[in-house]
Amino acid sequence: MNDSYYTSTILRVGDEAADLITGGLLILFGEPLPSDLESLSVVHSPVGKPALEMRPGDEVLLGDTRLTITAVGDLAHENLATLGHIVIYVDPDPAAGLLPGAVHAKGRLEVPPPGAELRLARA
Repeated sequence: MNDSYYTSTILRVGDEAADLITGGLLILFGEPLPSDLESLSVVHSPVGKPALEMRPGDEVLLGDTRLTITAVGDLAHENLATLGHIVIYVDPDPAAGLLPGAVHAKGRLEVPPPGAELRLARA
């Protein structure tokens, strides 16, 4: 099985987050988060800080969703460790480029229900 290095629980999904997820964009934020980002975010409660840094080939396991990380921005690990914040673009346009705090992944993204487990794992 996979070796998880980050575990969290989904608390709630913002009002506008489902539309973003349908479009291939997942914004995760740990509590506390800025109130103006609440409606766009999937809010979660991490167990602790990530034990490893994300790298291509790792998996994002979110409820029944399984994504494979294809690229990691320079600030993504720091944002996850300090804020529980990560922005995942699923199957992005190759011409779009990689933002410093972003992660690119491939797979099928679905809206996670509250209570779902979020894990990052080595494949």
